[in-house]
Amino acid sequence: MSRNVLVAGAGAAGLTAAYFAAMGGARVTLVERTDKAGKKILMSGGTRCNVLPVVMEPDDYHTGSSPNRLRNIFKTWNLEACHRWFTDELGLPLACEVETNKWFPVSNEARDVRDALVNACLRAGVRILYDTPLTRLKPVPDGWSINGGALFAEKVVLASGGYSVPSIGTDGLGHQALAGLGLASTPVYPALTPLRGAHPGGAQLAGITLQVAVDVVAPNGAVLARNRRSGFLFTHTGFSGPAVLDVSHHWIRAHEAGETPPRLLVSWDGRPAEAWDTDFRTFKGTVRGLLHHHLPARLADALLASSPHGDAPLAELGKDKRRDWVLRMAAYPLAVAGHEGWRKAEVTGGGIPLDVLDPATMEVRTHPGLHLCGEILDVFGRIGGFNFYWAWVSGRLAGQKVSAAR
Repeated sequence: MSRNVLVAGAGAAGLTAAYFAAMGGARVTLVERTDKAGKKILMSGGTRCNVLPVVMEPDDYHTGSSPNRLRNIFKTWNLEACHRWFTDELGLPLACEVETNKWFPVSNEARDVRDALVNACLRAGVRILYDTPLTRLKPVPDGWSINGGALFAEKVVLASGGYSVPSIGTDGLGHQALAGLGLASTPVYPALTPLRGAHPGGAQLAGITLQVAVDVVAPNGAVLARNRRSGFLFTHTGFSGPAVLDVSHHWIRAHEAGETPPRLLVSWDGRPAEAWDTDFRTFKGTVRGLLHHHLPARLADALLASSPHGDAPLAELGKDKRRDWVLRMAAYPLAVAGHEGWRKAEVTGGGIPLDVLDPATMEVRTHPGLHLCGEILDVFGRIGGFNFYWAWVSGRLAGQKVSAAR
């Protein structure tokens, strides 16, 4: 007799788990607290949906749990196999955008990704119940009572997401249900989040984009991260773009814990101090001319306005002034004063530790029959399809194992 399985959360991880559980022979009910599936999928990648990264390394992910545990989960399904699942099994052709390390649907429509997943679930026999939040879980003989007995399942996969973008229903309801079972989350915080702060020279530089390098430096001088990606954006309230989003959690986590946050030091064109030092020694002209040669004019003028030295012929700069200018160009400290919070966070930092799971099955060790996947766990990756890949991998593993024979 086929196993009765309930999957909670019709996002990327939940749809994947429901599909693989049904393909494994289970009778699957997928409950979704909102009126439609995959709302976050529809928003992603500027509504294009960056389905997968082209290349992935374990260091592209952050977790407070065992890194080896995380690697072992990823080993269950590599990028190539996941890519084939979309193209060959779901019938969704993908196009490679090499310069950004992303796979997108050929149509450039996120809706096509969501629809492919939903339709695959329906073909596999998954029953989908919308406007049905999971609020309570209780172990009972032979299974689980859901929402005070309104539903029953032998096995449960919880894929209810975290706290990011609460307007689409991701407000931590799954964490609350797990807390009722005694499963504590590590402290959560907004991750991949734009930062707030004043622009150089008090200027309003919103809309300027450029290629940068960012170093995250702890109060004790230790370098916590080096981000060499392009994509820095000045916003109306501060800073965004992949170069900032990918490291924002270092600042936010310390700030939320009441600790002194690290500094974010920016090289405005991505080059090291040595290259800027050479320019200041050899460029013919003025400081303004050199800055305008490498940077957008508004940013160059703002950096001049923020300097106590002002414009001057480069040949007349003394050693100390030249050193100061090099630091301003290669290690400019962003004036970070806050962040945009859950409303604009791409994902949730923190969550349920991987250490409570059997990494071979995604089953909670202390609660047999309960499996977890996706953003509810203490894992998140960089911008660019990495978090979807985690959703696909962890959802598939949970779905396969939840439907396995006793």
